[in-house]
Amino acid sequence: MTSTSAAYLEKHGNIARLILNRPEVLNAENWQMARDFHVALSQVEEDGDIKAVVVTGAGRAFSSGIDRKALAAGELKGDWFRSFDEAMRRLEQLNALTVARIRGYALGGGLQIALACDLRVSTPEARFGLPAVLEALIPGMGTYRLPRFIGLGRARRMVLTGELIGAEEALRIGLIDWVVPEEKLDEKVQSVIAGVMSGSATARGYAKKLVTGSFESTFDEAFAKYLQYQDECLKSPDHVQAMTQFRKKK
Repeated sequence: MTSTSAAYLEKHGNIARLILNRPEVLNAENWQMARDFHVALSQVEEDGDIKAVVVTGAGRAFSSGIDRKALAAGELKGDWFRSFDEAMRRLEQLNALTVARIRGYALGGGLQIALACDLRVSTPEARFGLPAVLEALIPGMGTYRLPRFIGLGRARRMVLTGELIGAEEALRIGLIDWVVPEEKLDEKVQSVIAGVMSGSATARGYAKKLVTGSFESTFDEAFAKYLQYQDECLKSPDHVQAMTQFRKKK
């Protein structure tokens, strides 16, 4: 895909950028963006070399959410909402590490994209919210993910009031992971990726699956998966190498 797409992938070595690309409307989400987002996700899934994906918005916003002009014109109906949330599920289930690089607005579907990422790095000026109720809509599966980040009470407040919060408040309640000055945003994102990727790719991938599914399964189901994944880790070249290095140090 190219920069004419509403969302596209740029690959730099084993790190890719998934860019939301409708800056003229603050990366508002329409049908083209949903389709292009799925295409970009397919590229990541099919490329075993990609170890990390930075999700970001072109221009001055991450994403302002659903395209209200398209919504008012009747272009975005139930099938669009299904397609968008299916993309969010694919995003959170990627084997690659995913980091949301947030500037400006992360509202509605924009916040949902950030929540579907593994980690979130923001500038101090960013604003967050799920204002769908103000448009007489439900904020998608943000109703499912948000309580897992900030607790039921805070999630109810954000969903029912549609209020926006700033980056410092988002950091305090656990909605995002780091707040850094804009001039240090890329440096921090790269530092986070480097730190995570310094560990075992095998263990990281399985641990991510377990954490992502932790609210979706019983203890016995999670325990069975853990034992299966741990056995795979014990057999992995990563683990063999780590133990070899440990013995050498001893």
